[in-house]
Amino acid sequence: MGSRGPRRHAREEWPPAETQLILGRLGELSALVQEQARIPDNQEVASWLARLLVVRSCGYLEQTVIVTSRAYISRTSDGMVRNFALGALKRAPNPSADALGELALRFDPALKSELRALLGANDQRLRRELNYLVELRNKIAHGQNENVGVAKALILKEVACEVADWYILRFRPL
Repeated sequence: MGSRGPRRHAREEWPPAETQLILGRLGELSALVQEQARIPDNQEVASWLARLLVVRSCGYLEQTVIVTSRAYISRTSDGMVRNFALGALKRAPNPSADALGELALRFDPALKSELRALLGANDQRLRRELNYLVELRNKIAHGQNENVGVAKALILKEVACEVADWYILRFRPL
């Protein structure tokens, strides 16, 4: 009953289909936000759509982190080790800079260092925006009074995509 080594899939789809689907819908929502923002009489609609874009952007990043991490585990381990590791990753943490760093550390200290460098570049721009994305998403989800403009929502969507791209690239099949 020994392990035969890591499972290899002949043609792994990468990034995983679930991630691609969420990204496609995020792009559609982003386009809709921009379209509504150009119509003077639809500013309130654009504002509500911008809030939804923040929530969906954060959700895309969460799902990308968990799906790509689980795919990596499935691909590189087998048996009890794989079952244990997958069980430990049932759901993604809020994708704050610190939480993502801790998750990267669980895979390899070098990954945490690489992620820290990415988030720390350009005077910590990604770290600040990522933490703001999570904070704003939580405020929206809990019904707190928040004001997010269309331009900021679009920036935060790009931040989520940039960090998600790092996960997609770092955990891609060899």
